[in-house]
Amino acid sequence: MVVFGCIGRSAQAQNLAQVLYRFENRALTLGRYGSVAVFQQNLFAQAANCSGKSPGSYGGADGIVGAKTRQAIIDLQPCLNAAVRAAVGAENYGAITVGLWRLLMPTNMAPPDAITRANHLTFALEGTDYDVIQFNFCQSRNPRSGKTFLEGDPYCHTNDPRAYLTWGPRGATAGAGAEIQQILFAAERANPGLLQSVFGPFTEDMHRLALGNNDAAFDVLCAIWVDDQKRDDFTRRFAAYGARAEVQAAYHRVYDAVNADGGKIARFFNLYGAIKSVIGRDPTEIDLAFFIDRATHGSVPPGDISQLVERMTKFVTRTSDVPSPGELRKQLAAWLPTHHKYNDRLARDAIFLVDDPQVVLSDAHQRMWLQRSGLKASDFGLSDRRYVASYPVARPTGYEAIEKFYTVLPEDKRACPSTVRRARQK
Repeated sequence: MVVFGCIGRSAQAQNLAQVLYRFENRALTLGRYGSVAVFQQNLFAQAANCSGKSPGSYGGADGIVGAKTRQAIIDLQPCLNAAVRAAVGAENYGAITVGLWRLLMPTNMAPPDAITRANHLTFALEGTDYDVIQFNFCQSRNPRSGKTFLEGDPYCHTNDPRAYLTWGPRGATAGAGAEIQQILFAAERANPGLLQSVFGPFTEDMHRLALGNNDAAFDVLCAIWVDDQKRDDFTRRFAAYGARAEVQAAYHRVYDAVNADGGKIARFFNLYGAIKSVIGRDPTEIDLAFFIDRATHGSVPPGDISQLVERMTKFVTRTSDVPSPGELRKQLAAWLPTHHKYNDRLARDAIFLVDDPQVVLSDAHQRMWLQRSGLKASDFGLSDRRYVASYPVARPTGYEAIEKFYTVLPEDKRACPSTVRRARQK
């Protein structure tokens, strides 16, 4: 048995008992490709050595913080001396703390910061990793034929022209939003030839997807989807593509850009900056997570925030008591209603409210939250007692400045006849 006896002095300057991730009722899906999976790998090996179990008894290092990860943390405790157990926050039952992270991880892998953990919260709600794609064709009856694809309808159709294909933890789409096209463009510009090396026979399709307009995206992806063999091969190749670190970096780069979600998040920070004199603080860590999740799925402040600043200032100063962070988020959410999937947005908003004792949720609101996730911002170590002054918004991706490709495929090579396209456009 190996006994861990000390933690480095530099780490002791931090609050080692601070929780990073805590599993309570719902497992936290944080991704197979991040540092949490590396932490699990180290944890399972040390816990097995301490308890005499097989490392495999805890399952794979899959980035899902749940019952097996908590059990491994508990099994490790006998191999920590009393001082270390106290330092790493042993009283936080089975939680991943800053101290435990420092103890098990190399010094060049710092504990995940608030921005990373806030992004992990949205990742947990989306539930799809970087190697997962989903085609959004033929999920309902074709309105022209009344049949589904499986019932013999030979043509592609879609309920959602904004999302012919969905990919990864932020729900990137190939459609009106063109996030997938932007990521392909950014990754290829940073790594010339990457598409060719991964997609092989689909390389030209990927070039057309990255540089084409909305109709081109429909044609390219439909032609792949209707052919079972092509679809399976394409899905495998896309999984290999998404698993690459340089592609994941491009994915982050696009979403942090000022012309994407980064710009939406910046509006929230601008809003809170404008009312800082009346609330007396920067946004909290939970505010940050709320901003990121709203930028991903929901309404955000308009480009001109002046009217919203006025409304928030009146709300804050209506009494001598400044509203709590949760009360302010609840009111802001009411001023930014989401008309698409309204109940789902209410359930997601509740995640950022339940940790605040000043906020009272209705029974219906609480029921929707429990059905949707039951997660809390504090499960990801986020607090209203710590503050985040800014968000690292990236420069524009450059995609918006390219000359787009508008040529359509020849009729004899198109899997989706022009009649279907015309019906879709009407």
